[in-house]
Amino acid sequence: MSLKCRNAVISLLLSGFAMIILTACFTPQGDIEEGKRWYVMHNCYACHGTNANDGRAVEISGIDMGFSSFVAFLRNPDSPSMPPFPESKLSKDDAADIYTWLKTLPK
Repeated sequence: MSLKCRNAVISLLLSGFAMIILTACFTPQGDIEEGKRWYVMHNCYACHGTNANDGRAVEISGIDMGFSSFVAFLRNPDSPSMPPFPESKLSKDDAADIYTWLKTLPK
């Protein structure tokens, strides 16, 4: 393999690797109004309160965790009182809507 060809292959592999990393760190564009609607529809308010800071569970208004961590927690919460929200129950896009709405709320 020529040096030029090898450099092209290496460049292509590095570009692909960079795209994978960026995709994993990417937060989907969420819709604030839809986020509020999903929050209510999935009964999040029952524990976290209508403003996400006035319930009996931990305050989540103005959430400061990253989106990937938020989704991971939704899928597998380490809380005996919070139910898991698998993809079949809450899509990643719907989770992004909730996340976006929570980010807009004051702490």
